[in-house]
Amino acid sequence: MPGIEKIISYGRYLLYLALYTLIQTFILNGLSETPVSVLLIDGLLYGSVLVLTGIFIWRVLVFGNFEALTFFQKLSNTIGLGVFSLIVWLSTSYSIENFLMHKITLALTIEYLPLKSMIGTFCYLLLIQRNQLQNMEIKVKEKDSKVEDLPQEQKKTELTLLERITVKLGTKIHVIETPDILYLKADGDYVQIYTSEGKYLKEQTMKYFEEHLPENKFVRVHRSFLVNIEMISRIELHEKLNQQLTLKNGDQIKTSVAGYKALKLALKL
Repeated sequence: MPGIEKIISYGRYLLYLALYTLIQTFILNGLSETPVSVLLIDGLLYGSVLVLTGIFIWRVLVFGNFEALTFFQKLSNTIGLGVFSLIVWLSTSYSIENFLMHKITLALTIEYLPLKSMIGTFCYLLLIQRNQLQNMEIKVKEKDSKVEDLPQEQKKTELTLLERITVKLGTKIHVIETPDILYLKADGDYVQIYTSEGKYLKEQTMKYFEEHLPENKFVRVHRSFLVNIEMISRIELHEKLNQQLTLKNGDQIKTSVAGYKALKLALKL
């Protein structure tokens, strides 16, 4: 809800302001004999202007399209924005504080200008880092969204289809070409891979193989079975509603209703 989001945003800004005020007051209290009340007012004022400056910087980063710039352009713009923001923050804070507190301001500003500049620079760098992380998250979401919008066949291409499967058996490693697979059967946390030469146990999920094997060749005919349709020799009715597949090696597999529908689409029946 927009109203709740605004309240959360304002609450976040107030939290930043409180943190800055307390941190600056704590640091300057150990370095200055100025009363704590004055330091709190100084921190509150500088913190308020810093938060407003930070909002301005964030909008520039978000809408400035920095990602379209070259590395050196991005670097120079980032440094320029940081220097400009630092000058605006310090000069504005000093002007307001000078109007309100007069002589006390000069001592707090001149003596601790380097320290305040370091704090402001650190806050600016945090904003830059947060913006970069957000841009990375947006790119990842956009990429995932594009993959979701792709047709199923194209999704599998994006996932890189398997051409062969390696299975380790003792000290031996068997290489199974995908066209040689008869079918795959779920076996707990493993998958049994059946070929004309025998069966092999692979520590992997059926979902993985369903996504990484060619859809026009392998069909999930049952929750526990993924069949190479080129290895089917016969399809016949079994128990009224279900179908039974007979493979070229003689093995028989019962299909589910949904699995048979998928198989009919693959075989164009």
